[in-house]
Amino acid sequence: MTISAMNNKSIIFMGTSDFSLKSLVALHEARLNVAGVYTQAPKPSGRKYKIQKSVVHRFAEEKNIPVYCPKNFKSQEEIEFFRSLKPDLAIVSSYGLIIPQSLLDVPPRGFINIHASLLPRWRGASPIQSSILAGDRETGISIMKMDAGIDTGNIISMKSIKILPETTYGELSRQLGDLGATMLLETLDDLEANLAKSQKQPEEGAVYAPKISGDSCRINWNDSAENILRHIKAFSPTPAAWTEIKDVRLKILDANIYEINSRQQSGLILENAVVACGIGSLKLLELQPSGKNKMSGDDFIRGRQQLIGCVMK
Repeated sequence: MTISAMNNKSIIFMGTSDFSLKSLVALHEARLNVAGVYTQAPKPSGRKYKIQKSVVHRFAEEKNIPVYCPKNFKSQEEIEFFRSLKPDLAIVSSYGLIIPQSLLDVPPRGFINIHASLLPRWRGASPIQSSILAGDRETGISIMKMDAGIDTGNIISMKSIKILPETTYGELSRQLGDLGATMLLETLDDLEANLAKSQKQPEEGAVYAPKISGDSCRINWNDSAENILRHIKAFSPTPAAWTEIKDVRLKILDANIYEINSRQQSGLILENAVVACGIGSLKLLELQPSGKNKMSGDDFIRGRQQLIGCVMK
């Protein structure tokens, strides 16, 4: 089955993030029949907590593709509604909801997933952030046929890319989104053959990437400068690594290593927007105080000289 042979087949797309949008755009530009889009429901976002639709939701509406936002798939009613759409294939990319076996069984050609890691490493909710946090030198895209496990399905294809020391979550997500979209079209170009040659994942090397919470983004200044820098890169630009100084929350969006082996009180603010770590120190390059605009570390300290000698927590 080639891309042209897929034109008369009904595809359901499930995704929410900027990463997943790349694949939906690719399907639309290839003029495939995306009969419906599932995405997470609109939710409060930004400083004013305005209700916003996901980027996938907005794109689908612009292209007159029906959009569905169920809270979950626990009810038989949701399963039957999905069945009524008569999908031939479902494609999942950074969606955010668990797909039960009762849903997986509906499309004749099943579900395929575009996952942002080299499986079985970093199964789970935060593969891109986890690869940066761990200091991995490479990651990639795995296209897999989904089963009821958490990213445990058979691998259809896999490609890797390098992670550079300066790479942020935002940059890596864009690179992987582009790669995933390309690999998706390659998979659909001969879907039957690609499904037939898919291979079981090895269990050796399986690691899980947990869901990101607000607390997991908090900086531990007792850690080394190298580890804290990876922490900052892993959550930049969003949701952003954060710390507190005099009960004010600061998002730290960019930094670099100032000294590698120095030892001073962890979190101590020094001259020139430098902060001491458990081992070494970091120069803060970009940050955002709560309720304020982004600014350079130098501008932040220049207007707050009284903070020098205080400790970030």
